[in-house]
Amino acid sequence: MDIELLIPIAFKQKGFSTQENSIVLAGDIGGTKANMALCRFHAGGMEIIKEKRYVSKDHVNFGNIISDFLVGEQVPQKLCLSVAGPVIDGKVKFTNLSWEIDQVQISEMLGGCPVAILNDLEATAYGLAALKPSELHILHKGSNVTPGNIGILAAGTGLGEAGLFFDGKAYHPFATEGGHADFAPRTKQDINILAFLQTRHEHVSWERLLSGQGIVTIWEYLTQVEHKTCSLSIQDQMKTMDPAAVISNAAKAKSCSVCVEAIALFNRFLAIEAVNLILKFKATGGLYLAGGIAPKLLDLLDPAVWNQVFEASGRMRHLLAEVTVYVMMNEKAPMLGAIYYAGLNL
Repeated sequence: MDIELLIPIAFKQKGFSTQENSIVLAGDIGGTKANMALCRFHAGGMEIIKEKRYVSKDHVNFGNIISDFLVGEQVPQKLCLSVAGPVIDGKVKFTNLSWEIDQVQISEMLGGCPVAILNDLEATAYGLAALKPSELHILHKGSNVTPGNIGILAAGTGLGEAGLFFDGKAYHPFATEGGHADFAPRTKQDINILAFLQTRHEHVSWERLLSGQGIVTIWEYLTQVEHKTCSLSIQDQMKTMDPAAVISNAAKAKSCSVCVEAIALFNRFLAIEAVNLILKFKATGGLYLAGGIAPKLLDLLDPAVWNQVFEASGRMRHLLAEVTVYVMMNEKAPMLGAIYYAGLNL
């Protein structure tokens, strides 16, 4: 049975016919959480047998999580993990965890089964194949209808970036660490924001602004440098709740002008970095916004601002006019990518 993919990813297997009762273990692993899924691939498709969420810091190593998850279950024949961090030589270290994941050790633990570890944005790129058209929202409509390279930009706890190279027939995902590239200001206000950040950080990357903490940083700039006033009730909420969520909710409710401006700046910065990614990848096949922030702020991502940013991007604005920007509404894309990679690529 051939697979109907939203995006034609270059998987080794083109269908499910050779996957009769193949048991796959997949995970989406970060510094705070570890989501695990056990799946079965068969001639009729793929089904999830079991899912469980773990708190990463509650476990001394990743092997303990696997052992707990597989109690009473079949030993998987393949495993793929989506991890938040750079994968080097099949290994990944987490900045806020004491343990690392090594694909050779995990394979030995599972009796020598094939194991792959993907950067979470690379996994998201593979997960794009598993999404439904209804799980994509068009933020900026481009004129191009022919296939081309694709860019993925994911703002969440951090900022992730990845691409999909189009070879003329199918797409090949690849990871980057572009979110850590230097932030580049466009306006005088942007320059002031950069100066504000330079008092805190030796290196100012795009991630410093395009992340949950970035939303808070923009708000702090507006209140501390531009001396704009935010209500005491909002400030009190920020002391006991997730401050980025407080700012976002106040912006949605239009109950605080500073919060509204903070999210508006975030939206503009997101559009600017999207332009950067499109130009670097020549992503005429589209730009996809992933991560946890864009879907939650969908009503505040003003398309008019995106149009303005695209049109004010110099001599390549004719290329940018071809590109459609989508918001990925399914936040499980990294897990889906890990599942499909294990089932169809290992």
